Amino acid sequence: MRRRALFGAGAAGVLGASPAAAQGLADIAAAAGRFDPLAVTAAGAVGVAIAAIAWAARVSAASRTQSVTWSEKLAEMEAQLEKADAVLSAHPGLVLVWEDDYDAIESGWGLPKILGGPAALASLLSFARENDDPLASPVDRLLETLGELPVEDDSAPGETKKLKDKVRELRAHGIAFSGSVVTSEGRAIEADGRVAGGQVALWLTDPAARMAEDTGIMGKVRERTTDLHGALTLLERAPLPAWRRGADLSLVWVNRAYAEAVEGLAPAAVLKDQVELDPAARKIAEKAAAERRPAEGRIIVNIRGERRVLKIVETPMHAADDAALGGIAVDITELDRARTELRHHIEANRRALDQIPTAVALFGAAQNLIYHNQAFLRLWGLDEADLAVQPSHGELLDLLRHAGKLPERADYAEWKAEQLALYTGELAAPGGERDGEAPDDIWHLPDGRTLRVARARHPLGGVLCVFDDITERLDLEARYNTQIKVQRATLNNLAEGVAVFSADGSLRLYNASFLRLWRLDEELLNARPHIDRVLAALKDQIRAGDEAIADIKRRATSLSPEDRVSVKDLSVALADGRTLSFGIEPLPDGATLAHFLDVTDSREREKELKERNAFLEDIDRQKSKFVDHVSYQLRTPLATIIGFAEMLDGQMFGVLNDRQKDYIASILSASHHLRDLINDIIDLAVIDAGKMTLEPGEVDVRDLLESAATYAALKAEDTQVSLKVDCPKDIGCIRADVKRLKQVLFNLLSNAFAYTGAGGEVVLGADRAPGLVRVWVADTGRGVSPEDQAKAFDPFESRGPSAGAGLGLSLVQRFITLHGGWVRMESEPGKGTRVTCYLPSPPETAAGAPDAAAPASATRREGKPPKDGASPKKEPAASPRRRAPRRARPKARAAE
Repeated sequence: MRRRALFGAGAAGVLGASPAAAQGLADIAAAAGRFDPLAVTAAGAVGVAIAAIAWAARVSAASRTQSVTWSEKLAEMEAQLEKADAVLSAHPGLVLVWEDDYDAIESGWGLPKILGGPAALASLLSFARENDDPLASPVDRLLETLGELPVEDDSAPGETKKLKDKVRELRAHGIAFSGSVVTSEGRAIEADGRVAGGQVALWLTDPAARMAEDTGIMGKVRERTTDLHGALTLLERAPLPAWRRGADLSLVWVNRAYAEAVEGLAPAAVLKDQVELDPAARKIAEKAAAERRPAEGRIIVNIRGERRVLKIVETPMHAADDAALGGIAVDITELDRARTELRHHIEANRRALDQIPTAVALFGAAQNLIYHNQAFLRLWGLDEADLAVQPSHGELLDLLRHAGKLPERADYAEWKAEQLALYTGELAAPGGERDGEAPDDIWHLPDGRTLRVARARHPLGGVLCVFDDITERLDLEARYNTQIKVQRATLNNLAEGVAVFSADGSLRLYNASFLRLWRLDEELLNARPHIDRVLAALKDQIRAGDEAIADIKRRATSLSPEDRVSVKDLSVALADGRTLSFGIEPLPDGATLAHFLDVTDSREREKELKERNAFLEDIDRQKSKFVDHVSYQLRTPLATIIGFAEMLDGQMFGVLNDRQKDYIASILSASHHLRDLINDIIDLAVIDAGKMTLEPGEVDVRDLLESAATYAALKAEDTQVSLKVDCPKDIGCIRADVKRLKQVLFNLLSNAFAYTGAGGEVVLGADRAPGLVRVWVADTGRGVSPEDQAKAFDPFESRGPSAGAGLGLSLVQRFITLHGGWVRMESEPGKGTRVTCYLPSPPETAAGAPDAAAPASATRREGKPPKDGASPKKEPAASPRRRAPRRARPKARAAE
């Protein structure tokens, strides 16, 4: 029983971790009490073996898991240790770490782990003394040197201990300390002992070395501070506005240029009032703060009354305190103005190119069309939509070829390659400029036009093509060449000799007549000699007038305006007896034309004509003198006849019967007619002698016409002809001799009544034209033939049964000519006649009031002529039957 219990306990102890197994073994042990002991023993041995095997398998699996875990932790701890060592190695001093027991403490300094930078170790080793042990390490020598020195700490005086004692207490009892030891050179070495877990560490630091390192750092800090201060000062004095913003985008610093830009008194006042350059500047800052990267923008502000354009740059500042953004404003007004001007220049150039008739197309480096003017569209008949897609050069040529607008080529592909060769041919070296141009092409289009095509590389890449329509130019050139040939042929067939000298004096042109007149050598003239040689050859043939020939050189080579004038009717006598007339004409291009004409025969004829003219003029003077003398001699007896006839007609010597009255009326009518004829002859003679003088005054044209119509009304009634006046009321005045104008109208009306049958119409009219007043008399009579019109204004020329002496129209023409005007007759046989007098009328006299507008009254003619030789005013012939009381003369109808 005791053995079973022990077995069960043992099995349970072995398989304690498996209660089910222990319970099974206990059941086996309980059952064993009922069986053979050997069998029970054997069964127990088997159970123990099975449990051992299970336990061994479990332990093996756990050990493998633990091995992997501890390997990972070991690697992690080694990495951490390496990091710690690296950190301690960066310490500007020496670190000694001990991990030892009490036996090692008693044996001396032991074997501490050495950490720290090489520079610090070298600095501390300078204090180590040499000893007799050649196997001593540098650290041992350092510790032996410093260990004998007392540690100056917070201990009371007299209780100071040496460094080696402090280190022993630290290693043995974990008593920390902090102080310094002073070397024999007076250098203080800081010594700190600390406990770190199961280790102790001694920190040795040379303050001088650390101070030297700190001094270098502080020097760099001061250098950076100086640079920063200089930069800040420079920014403060910079002419560009600059500022800093806080986290809330408020201004925390501005320079003086910023304050001046916003017209602030000082930067502090600007910061106090938070004055922005422009509200748009804050939006740029908000964008930079939101995106955390620099943001740019452009604002337009008014600074000191001037419009300025500023470029704003807001940059995030990764710094401490309240600096969030930094900003600067660059004045780009001039740049903006330059860009605007450049843009305007480009636009102006585009507009200018659109106005020129030459077609221009610009292709880019990719051979696509990037610009064309309006002439290009008109030349090829294209629409904007065709070019909106910017077709390539080759595509455009294909488009025009399919439309039948390009010249026909035998090999179109080869020709097209030649047109595009300028893009790739003769490439420049890397970095060099692509330049060059292709020779001009002449394209003869199917529609008959001719183009000159110029192609050249553009400095910015691509090709510039210019299409110039030279169809009209070629046509004009052909016409010009033809005209030159015609002119040359014309000049060679002129009787005048022509020579043209250039501004430099060389002979440019001459004709065959010049060569013939001067009998010069043709080879000399073909060599285009200077004017000196030509004039020298001319002087050899001159007998008189060579000074006039010499004047040709001065006028041909001088640039003075006084010399560049036309000269005509000069003559020169040649040695062979001929006489040449010549003149000089300056040409617009600076050349001079000299023309010569042989006037030998014309001068002889002129001499003969002058002699004959003098003879005829003498005869005419004798005739005029005779007519004048006869006329004056006739007026005296005629006045006597008229006087006695009027006395008889007035029945001063008794009553006359009807037949006597008719005889007296006939005598008076014939006498008055003869007197008028004599007066006309005298007026004509006075005018021909140049002694007629006018008495000009302001004459109202309408009053003049109404007065003339009033005196002609009886004549119109007697001839049963209607008389009308056609004149506007506001026609105004002219400056003329009213007496002579009335005489003109009376003569014209008399002719009109004489040539117009009963029932006809006579119109007396006037109107204004620019600078003129037209006065006319028109009738519906039988008219005047063209042959008679040519002689109508000659003296003593008359035709027809009603014709008079033929002096009326001649006097009309002479009186109007004396007024500076002219007379025109318009007539067709059977359709009447219209005689128009054109009188000059300056604008200032158009609205003037007449000096004397009262119509002249009918006065009895005097028998003697006036003193100035002018004839008195003619009156209509009196009717022979005047026994009844005189009736009032009817007024003429006025056609307004």
